[in-house]
Order: sequence, then C-alpha cells, then structure tokens
Amino acid sequence: MELYVKFIVRHRLVVLLATLLVTALLATQLRHVRLEIRQRALAPQSHPYVQVQNRVADIFGGETTLIIGVIARHGDIFTPPILEKIARITRAAGQLPDAVTDNVLSIAAERVKFIKGTADGMEVRPLMRAVPHDAAGIAQLKEEVFSDKLYKGTLVAADGSAAVIVVDFNGELTDRAIVDEVEPVVAGERDADVDIVLGGAPTIRAAAGRYTAMMAILFPIAVVVIGLVHYEAFRTLQAMFLPLATALLSVVWSLGIMGWLRQPMDTWSAVTPVVILAVAAGHAVQILKRYYEEFEQVRDSQLAVIRSVTAVGPVMLTAGLIAAAGFGSLVAFGVTSVRVFGLLLACGIISALIIEMTFTPACRAMLPAPGGREVAREREGWILKTGLEWIAELVVRRPQAVLLVSAAIVVLFFIGALSLKVDNSFKGWFPAGSPVRQADALLNQHLAGTSTLTILVEGEKEGDIEEPGVLRAMSDVETFLEKRRGIGAATSMADYVKRMHRAMNNDDPSFYAIPDAKRLIAQYLFLYSLSGPNDFASIIDSSHRLSVIRAYAKTDDAEFGRDLFNDLGTYVARRFQGLPAKVHLAGGALGVQTAMNEVIVREKILNVLQVTVIIFLLSALVLRSFVGGLIVLTPLAVAVVINLGIMGWSHTWLSLATAAITSTAISIGADFAIYLIFRIREELKGNDDLAAALRASLLTSGKAIFFVSSAVALGYLVLPLSGFGAWIYLGALTALMMGVSALATLTIIPALVMTTRPKMLGLAPARAERAWRRAVA
Repeated sequence: MELYVKFIVRHRLVVLLATLLVTALLATQLRHVRLEIRQRALAPQSHPYVQVQNRVADIFGGETTLIIGVIARHGDIFTPPILEKIARITRAAGQLPDAVTDNVLSIAAERVKFIKGTADGMEVRPLMRAVPHDAAGIAQLKEEVFSDKLYKGTLVAADGSAAVIVVDFNGELTDRAIVDEVEPVVAGERDADVDIVLGGAPTIRAAAGRYTAMMAILFPIAVVVIGLVHYEAFRTLQAMFLPLATALLSVVWSLGIMGWLRQPMDTWSAVTPVVILAVAAGHAVQILKRYYEEFEQVRDSQLAVIRSVTAVGPVMLTAGLIAAAGFGSLVAFGVTSVRVFGLLLACGIISALIIEMTFTPACRAMLPAPGGREVAREREGWILKTGLEWIAELVVRRPQAVLLVSAAIVVLFFIGALSLKVDNSFKGWFPAGSPVRQADALLNQHLAGTSTLTILVEGEKEGDIEEPGVLRAMSDVETFLEKRRGIGAATSMADYVKRMHRAMNNDDPSFYAIPDAKRLIAQYLFLYSLSGPNDFASIIDSSHRLSVIRAYAKTDDAEFGRDLFNDLGTYVARRFQGLPAKVHLAGGALGVQTAMNEVIVREKILNVLQVTVIIFLLSALVLRSFVGGLIVLTPLAVAVVINLGIMGWSHTWLSLATAAITSTAISIGADFAIYLIFRIREELKGNDDLAAALRASLLTSGKAIFFVSSAVALGYLVLPLSGFGAWIYLGALTALMMGVSALATLTIIPALVMTTRPKMLGLAPARAERAWRRAVA
C-alpha cells in the first residue's frame, strides 16, 4: 500500500488528468439516463399472481388502462349536459393516437351494447347511440343501465352519481405521455356541475414520476447539507470541498454507468445519487481525518498523505468492498426495481473506492499544506470530544453493564418488532391531499372500487369457455366474490351469456341463467358478434379458450388481499373440479400487491441473511478471526432490531418502500465497525494498554464515525422534504438506523473487546491479561 500511495503522489498530475478523463467519458453517457416508472419493474415477476397479470395484460390489455371519472356535484349524471360530456370524452379518447380504440368503455362507447329480446330473437344495439334530451329517453337509458349487471356499479355508480370512461393505451407509451394526452381532453369539460378526475395505474405511476423528478432539487440540498457537516468536521473550506468533490465524481461515474447500461431511473434508483454522495464523502472523511492526524506529527503534506492512505487505505477498501457486496446482494431480490437499486449502489461504491484511492490522495498532495490555524481548528469540537471521552470511560469501566443494557434494549425493541405488519399500497406513497389520492377516493366512493382483481380461466382446448359447466362455475365465482365484504362488483363472460339467454326468451327473468347446451351458447355469441366483432376483446380471446373474471375492490389492505386469495383459491379448486378448464389466480392491482406482500416477507428475510453472511465472511476473513466477524455483526444486529421495533410500534408497514432499508443500513453500518476495529488493533501495536487504545480509537476513528453517520443520516433526511410517502419512510428510517448503528458501534464493540479480549487484537494471552487488568484498574 505504501509503494502504491507513493506512486500516486509522485504521478499526481497524471492521476488527476486520468480521473478527469474517465469522468468526462462517463459524463457523455448521462444523456442516456432517463426517468421511467415501469409497472413490471415494481412487481415480483417470479410470483404466480404477477405472471397471471402479465399474461392477462398481454392478451386482453389493461396494464396501461386509464380511468376517467365524471362525478355529478348535484343529483346524478343522467342529464343531457353531463351525458354530452361523457359522449364527447368517449369519442375524443377513442381518437387519441395511442389509445386502443376497441378497448374504450363507457355508456357512450359503440361497443357497450344493450341486449333486448324481440319477436325474432334478440336485438343488440349500442347502449347510448345518441344522447337523449327528453325525459322519456333519459328514463329509458337509466332503466337500461340499472337493469344490466354489467354496467351498474362498474360504468355507472349504483346511485347514478358518477360514470367512468375506461381507456386502454399502447403499452409502449410512457405514463406521463398518457396523462398528457388525456388531460386536454377532459380539461375543457370541467365546470361547476361535475368533477372530472383521472385514475388508474398510469396516473399513479405518472405522479410517482413527478415526485421522482424532484431529485433534481433534493440532490443539491443534500450536497449543501453534507458539505456543512464536513465543515463542522474539519472547520476548513479546503477540507470541506475535497470530500464533496470526491463524492460528486463518484455520482457522475455511477450515473454514467447507468446511462451506459441504458438503465432508466425509477423511484428507487433515483435515490442512489444521494446514497453514493453520502457514502463516498464518508470514506473521504476517514482519510482526511487521518491525514490531519499524520500532518500534525510530520508537518509534511505529501508524507502525511502517504502515511494516512497507507494506514486507512486497506481498511477503506475492506469496508467499501463489504458495503458493495451488501448492496450487490440485492440483485437476488424478486423485484427488478430493487435489484437495479442494489446493483447501481454497488457500482457507485466501487467507483467511490477507485476515486478515493487515486483522485483524493493525488489532489490532497497538490493542495497547499494546511496552516497551523487550520490544523488547530480541525482539532476543535469540545462537545463531541467530551461525549466520546464519556463513552470511552463508560465502556472501559463498565463493559458488562453496557452489554447488559444493550441486551435489554434489544429484547424491548424485539417485542415491538413482533407487531410489524407487511403492506404495500402504491396509492399510499402519496400524501392524503395529493390529486392522485383525492381522485382515487372519489372514484372509490362512487363506484365499485379502484383496486382491480383479475382471474384467468383457461380451457383445455378451443371453445371450452362455451361449456355450460365452465360458464356456471365462472358465474358462481362472481357470486362468491360479490358476497365478500369490500368487493364492489364482479363481471365475466357468464353475465353476457345469461343476458342473451334471457333476451332470447322474451326477456323472461327466469331465463337469466346459463343455458344447458354448448351449441346454443355458441349461437348466442355468434349472433352478438354480428353487432361488433371485437366487443368481447377485453374478456375472452378469439379461440374462446381463455377468458377472465374481473372484480373491483374498495380496499387494497394486505390482510384483506391475503384472506381473499386464500379463500378464493380453495373455492375455485373445488368449484372447477372435473371441468375442462383451470383457474389462475390472480392478476390485477390487488393480485400484484398481494404478491408483493408475500415476496417482501420471504425475500426480505433471505436478503438480510445474505447480507449478514457476506459481512460475516468478509469481516472474519480480513480480521482473520471468527470472533471478529461476530463482533462486526453485533452492533448491526442491534440497529436492525431497534429499527424494526420502532416500525412495529409506530405502525409503519414493511413495504417496498422500507424493504431495502435494512440491507442498505447494514451495508453502510458495517463500515463503522471495520474502521473502529482496525483502529483499535493499530493502537495496540507495541502497546498492551487496552484502555488507552480504546480511548484513542474512540477519539479518532470514533470522531470520524460520528461525522460520517451524521453526513449519511442528514443526506437521507432531505428525502422527506419531497412529501413522497415512499421517500419519507426511506429517508427517516435510514437516518435513524445510521444513528443507532453508529452509537451501537461506539459502545458495544469496545465493551465486547474489553469483555472478550479477542485474539484478533494481536495481544498474546499474557499481554491480554495485563491489558485487561490495567484497563479496569
């Protein structure tokens, strides 16, 4: 290491130019960095529910479906002016260049038909071919809407207070572009008589994109905050800007890699610049703190650079690689967005290590040596020094008491962690007063529900959906769902067949049932198809082998979804037994959310175990001690339990927003333990005074740990300024865990060292005994 650092210092100008050249090359890739919130990147693709959703979306559409709600402020929507609005919006939406015309649904849509019995059989005509303007016409329309289960509660509210226009879009269009296309269509229709709101998955993802774009504002704030922390750490402008320069270069490198890989930024990867900024700056602080220590002794800047990097470099590489491995372990997570988040952070940490081992010492060697006043100012900070001295005395004098109190705290917070619940709600990411939440509340209040559930029914061969037994089973599933509290409505192909059977029998209500003959059902469907060949495109495929049952729920609560799918799975297995069709649960927003809840619980446990094993193995390897690996893990475990306990007591859900916090904080927190243990070992070289070694380590490495954890925590705390729920939790909980991890490191590790006197410290048994006795004397 010493030979390497001497080479860097000797060729510092070349190193600086090479670093800037690489930075410039990677900066050219920034033009490829784009913001894109992708539905499938946020869902666990390996889960059966999500696979069903993807299959349904590919066959029947619905993944990029936008809902336009028209809500009457007074009375109902059955007035000529409001019906005209619905008709105009429907026509305009169907003419949008990226809309799937055949999938536009509303009471004014051409494909939404009314089925009526006639002397010759049945009449199939558009439900509202023209807007009625007389009382008789409006009364007839109202009667036809409310007499049909397919439309009452789904396209029109059960009390007539609202109606929706459902528009499916080309999957290649971005969510923001979808909203931008539709908004001008509805803007001119808003007035004092109606509220017109946009809902559905595209509006949620577009809103998330708007919050994500706020990173352009939050990142500079984070730079200022971290810079102020560094100024407090060093009390010099020069030392404040050098870590920031290192960190900013690391951010450019990581974003350049993102652009080179053509990887879009989403809600999670957008946070990586702040994380990399804080972590990279933290490593630079460790080097600079040691530089000032060495410079005070040798009064030669270049020699101080060589000695400081020689001492800290191996530790920094060890800690950085452990952190990178911890973040890299997220690639095993079942959610693409989280995998990208982990991979990019791992690349960012490695980029930071390369820069800190090249650019930082080269730049420091070129800068003027600090003056006496600057060195003196760096030593200031008596409040922090007093606090660290108090901690040192506590852990040296009463290590067993420190460990007992720590154990009691862990037990206490473990009890809180037992009440931790898992839940995911994309809508819950947004403030209650945000437009997306208000629109969702209005639609949920007036209609069947905004959380969709899709069940795929797959026949063994073509035409199996026409089997009477299959259609009756589908109808029974609808009935099962509609009896469930929280389900507003359910529809399927069975409803059309029953409606046609009644019409073909003089509209006798007793014939509202599935006929017994498959041939008769096939004839009904053929007759209906004469009115429009693509009318059933969203519920049954052309071969009549695949069909869907759609339901609408008024809640997306995790417990509701879990219980519903458990009971539904049992019911459909029994109800479809012996029929030539199998049922696949469950697509839709509710299915995807339930899948996320299941995956996060399972994979979060696995991921924490992964990170734990990685940190233990690497720590034990570099410390050459099994006990050393356990000592590194101990404060991290304490921080995890405290964090989960606080989440449990505060009723904060374990969700996609909070799932990555534990791995992130463990990966960063491992740095603290590694730096402190290496410093204790260094202080003990040629000296068996364990108490003095602990005090010196806490006042040097401990001081750096304090400022690093403060910089990381305050950097994360800019995220709650966004008002975005996902980032509020991510920022606040990560900052909390950083503080707890740092405090646990500064207390528990010295206490464990005092109590166990591990061999990794380099003390022979006799020296260790003398050191312990001298420390407690």
